[in-house]
Amino acid sequence: MSKVKSQRKAYTLITEIYVFLMLTVFLFYAAGGYTVIQDAKFGAFCIVCGGYVGVMFLLAVEGLLVGTGGFVSPKELLRRSSWAQRLALIYLVITWLSALFSDYFPETVLGESRREGAFTITLYVLSFLLVSVYGRADKYELAAAGAAVAAFCVIALLQTFNLNPFGLYPEGYDYSDSYIEFSGAYLGTIGNVDMVASFLCLVIPLLWVSLARLRGALRWLLIIPLGLALALLVRMSVMAGFVGVGLGSLLCLPFVCFKTAKKRLAALGGVFALLLAGAAALYFADMGSGMLHEIHELLHGRASADFGSGRLHIWSEVINAMPGNWLLGSGPDTMIHANLEAFERYDERLNIMIVSEIDTAHNEYLNILFHQGVFALAAYLGMLIAAARGWIRRSGTDGAACALGAAVLCYCVQAFFGIGIFLTSSYLWLALGLLESRVNTDKQVGG
Repeated sequence: MSKVKSQRKAYTLITEIYVFLMLTVFLFYAAGGYTVIQDAKFGAFCIVCGGYVGVMFLLAVEGLLVGTGGFVSPKELLRRSSWAQRLALIYLVITWLSALFSDYFPETVLGESRREGAFTITLYVLSFLLVSVYGRADKYELAAAGAAVAAFCVIALLQTFNLNPFGLYPEGYDYSDSYIEFSGAYLGTIGNVDMVASFLCLVIPLLWVSLARLRGALRWLLIIPLGLALALLVRMSVMAGFVGVGLGSLLCLPFVCFKTAKKRLAALGGVFALLLAGAAALYFADMGSGMLHEIHELLHGRASADFGSGRLHIWSEVINAMPGNWLLGSGPDTMIHANLEAFERYDERLNIMIVSEIDTAHNEYLNILFHQGVFALAAYLGMLIAAARGWIRRSGTDGAACALGAAVLCYCVQAFFGIGIFLTSSYLWLALGLLESRVNTDKQVGG
């Protein structure tokens, strides 16, 4: 084995260890419970993700010093890179420009309220680039993901029955105290149910598409984590989760079920026809309450600020307060300084008024536009589009790529209503990296 191949094998092994650590240590670490979960998990994220990036960097430097690194010239590196990788780097550069030129620098490095500063985004992008080159997305990682999802969902489901495994709720409290003793609802080892829904929007399509596309009797074991994840999604009843999994999976079907462009196009036309028929039905029929009623009202041009759990109010506030520097935004994770009008919602079931401070747009795309500007958003969307093109190209022949692309698509659908934060965004970037590793094997650096 050549020195270069030996070095690449070491990089691949370290990347596999990183994936397993994300599925175990980072996912389940919640020392101190919900009262300090964001800070605790941010520390775990820095150790796991930051440690991975740091180790890979040191190995690369050591390889160059002793002549085993397989040095690639900038021109060759650019030739071998994919558009998704290039646009991710552009997104990172613009993010740092936004952070450095912000009125709130140096707070923009770590972030003001959500730990979504330039440092965190740097770890996202660098880990994505490394995983996209050295990731494998093999059956062992899928098995680990299935086991991790099953364990996570068991913990969360027990909590929905007012049990308190691992003492994540403070002593004397449980899930029934949500919105009464706490400002939100919390489950599992992630925390807020909106973020749990984001996580489920990644893992549910990953599991069902793997069941549909992979071969071998052992794949049927994935029914266990899939069933538990679906049960948790129903028990939580988070609308963004339903939309992400439901609409996202529907859009995935043509690419999961068919391999030829002609059949896929016909099936996609059928999906859009079905969606139009559903919209027409909701236009004429008022379902009385909930999300379907709100869609009915919106189709008739009647909007209320409390629709979507207040998201219309939040989006309006964010748009009206858009920074004057629309090229670079206000700086990463600085919305708390905009002093947006808090959202108030009366909960009839609990007979209380819920007041929510606005420090994020509750729409990941609008959030990037506000914080990092229009060019950062263009680079981010371009990266997703480039990844989607690769997914479409390889999904007919590569079951793992098909499942990973479906996971990313469902996440991106719920992201219209979701909160971008390292608790779950780190898994999006991990899935993107693994997807890219499957669709660009012919252009890998060092390959």
